Amino acid sequence: MSPFGPDPQTFFANVYRGPAPWDIGAAQPALQALFAALPPEGPVLDAGCGTGDLAIALAERGLPTLGVDFVAAAITEAERRAAVQTRAVRQRLALRVGDVLRPADITPSAWGPPFGTVVDSGFFHLLDDPARDAFVTNLRRALAPRGRYYLLAFAVTFAGPNVPRAVTEDEVRRRFDSAAGWRLLHCAPAMFTSRIAPVPAVVACAQRRDFQA
Repeated sequence: MSPFGPDPQTFFANVYRGPAPWDIGAAQPALQALFAALPPEGPVLDAGCGTGDLAIALAERGLPTLGVDFVAAAITEAERRAAVQTRAVRQRLALRVGDVLRPADITPSAWGPPFGTVVDSGFFHLLDDPARDAFVTNLRRALAPRGRYYLLAFAVTFAGPNVPRAVTEDEVRRRFDSAAGWRLLHCAPAMFTSRIAPVPAVVACAQRRDFQA
C-alpha cells in the first residue's frame, strides 16, 4: 500500500490544485550544489518532475531532459513554465504524463532510455519498501553504463497520514552498494527546501557499476 492510500494519483492531483508545499519555483539548492561537484550527463530523466523547475534547470545546463510525472496538472504547469524559457532550453526539454516507477520501461525516445542521468527530487521518499525495491532494480537498467542517479529525499518521517517516508543515509548506502551493481559517489545530510520550512534530507549520487569495466 502506498503511504498515500489506495489512489495516490488522486491525492496528488488534489495537492496540485494549488501551490504544492515543495514547489519553490526553482531546483532544490542541495541538488544544484551536487551537480556542481558531480556534473550530470545527458540525456536526463527527471523522475516525478512535478512542475518542472529541476527539468528546466537541467535543460539550461545544456542537457537534453525528459520530465515525467503521473499528475497531469503538474505537467500542465511545467509546460507553462517551459514555454517562457529560451528557444534553446525548450528544444532540450520534453515533458510527459507517465509512471516512473519503472524508469527502464519508459517509451523510448531520442533521449532515452538508456539515460546518462536520472534525477529524483522528492520522488523516492513517496514509495513504500516494495516499490523502492522495484524502482532501484529497474533503475539500473534505465541507465547507460556509468550512468548516474541523483537523489534528494526527506530523512525524517512526520507524524500523520499522507506523508513521505524517511530515506536514511544507511538505507542509501545499503541499496546502492557495490554488490548491487552501484558505486556510491556521494551521500550526505542536506536540507530539502519547501514553502513551509526546510526539512532534513539526504542527498546522494550513485553510479551504475559495470563489473567488466
